Amino acid sequence: MNRNTGECHGAQGRRVGLAMAAMVLAVFLTGFSLNPFHRDPPALLYLAHTEAGKLIETRIEITSGQNISPDKSKPQEMWLIRSGDTIVSTTPPANRAVSFYKSANGGVMLIFIVKVRYFPDEKGGWVPKFQLNEEPLVTRINGRWQPLTTGQGMPGLVVQTGSILPNAEGYFTSLEFSFSTGPSSIDAWLVQ
Repeated sequence: MNRNTGECHGAQGRRVGLAMAAMVLAVFLTGFSLNPFHRDPPALLYLAHTEAGKLIETRIEITSGQNISPDKSKPQEMWLIRSGDTIVSTTPPANRAVSFYKSANGGVMLIFIVKVRYFPDEKGGWVPKFQLNEEPLVTRINGRWQPLTTGQGMPGLVVQTGSILPNAEGYFTSLEFSFSTGPSSIDAWLVQ
């Protein structure tokens, strides 16, 4: 390098030039991201339904946060939750909970929570499996909150269908369900 002009000469200058060209090419090829190894977060699960005989899937990522459904205010007869991405790791990923909501009276109402736990697969990865926990319907009786149960003539809101059995810990590889009140929309969710 010439100290007076700041110009690079010889082999060192060519190496610097090649490194700069490689960095510019990496930025260009990765969509102008400064991190050439950037990927979308893994899918925790897929929320699916059918429209006109076609399966419509919404990807729900593993990252915490709330999301508005692209199918907001579109009631469906049947919903399906299926497995997201397998995670390759020496330790299991953290358990997650996804709370699902629908719009009601100008606000939102929690309809159910899906607990997600990762279990090892035969290839050495971790696969998400699901447990559906319905938010119970309650009423105030004598100043105290009391759950309404099927024994009191109140049906559960979520009706699980399908023939898949859970594992020994009560988690399913996928969930198929409908609502006892008829078609219903899932308008938002919160991943925790």
